[in-house]
Amino acid sequence: MYELLTEPNVYDLMSQKQLQAIEQGQIQNERMRLLIDKATQSSIDRKYKDYYIYAPPGLGKTFMVQEYLSNSEINCYPVSGNISMYAFGVSLAVVGYMTPSDKKIVIHVDDCETLFENSNNVNVMKKILDTDRVFVYEKSLQSQRSSLNDIQKDAIDFFSEPGKMGFKVPTNNMTFIFTSNKRLPYDNEVEMARAKGRSKANYLAHLNAIRSRVHVADFELTKNEFWGWISSVVIESDCLNDYEPTPEEICEVLDFLYHHWGHFKEKNIRTVEKMFSVMRDFPESYERVWKMDYLKYLTNE
Repeated sequence: MYELLTEPNVYDLMSQKQLQAIEQGQIQNERMRLLIDKATQSSIDRKYKDYYIYAPPGLGKTFMVQEYLSNSEINCYPVSGNISMYAFGVSLAVVGYMTPSDKKIVIHVDDCETLFENSNNVNVMKKILDTDRVFVYEKSLQSQRSSLNDIQKDAIDFFSEPGKMGFKVPTNNMTFIFTSNKRLPYDNEVEMARAKGRSKANYLAHLNAIRSRVHVADFELTKNEFWGWISSVVIESDCLNDYEPTPEEICEVLDFLYHHWGHFKEKNIRTVEKMFSVMRDFPESYERVWKMDYLKYLTNE
């Protein structure tokens, strides 16, 4: 766990409950860091070596993963998950083409909701993550080829088979870290959907099959853990350096977030940064502006 008192003056102004919440948030923050470390250290021959990290938006999970991987000596590549399955396959082909097959590769897939948006996509992802460990694209590439750059063309040609459409990219030396704002369904949720005859039951079952193939870390945080996570990042990082806040100002912003938690439209680190900006722009009326801009209702509290 991190040192609790990085700035004693800030913590001296907080209540005991807030200090406990920050400690709880730091425990969850450290848990995520340990998961990322596990993913980078796992063997390429390990059966379950991929991770799906679900957490609400605003915790900085993408930044945390990318920062950790950028300081790693392992071959790491960020790949957007907000793209078509074809574009995702092209990205994997380029990574595989540029890296020897006996070298471990860590692929960070951020905002991966699009890649899991329908049953067809999920079936492709199952092959990538299952014992097959291969991405398969079985359509003609003639219409798309003109849009590829030279490296992409070389990579596609490398993974194509003579006389067959499409391409296949082995993923056995790849470890995937998915970060998402969408939780994969639990077994009982699939069963309930089937029992109620819901049309999406089959799709939920496919998503549940992804859960069974990877290590899943669900960060379903309590208010204290969520607020404590945000607060510890705000205090311990350099995200507020541009504002040069005093300990009293830091405590005031975080205290406002704590006491109005249930009414905030967005709960994230960026919101806290913007609140400091408002504090500088409206020194006489910033609290009133906070209530109008960031809360779901107006109040005279």
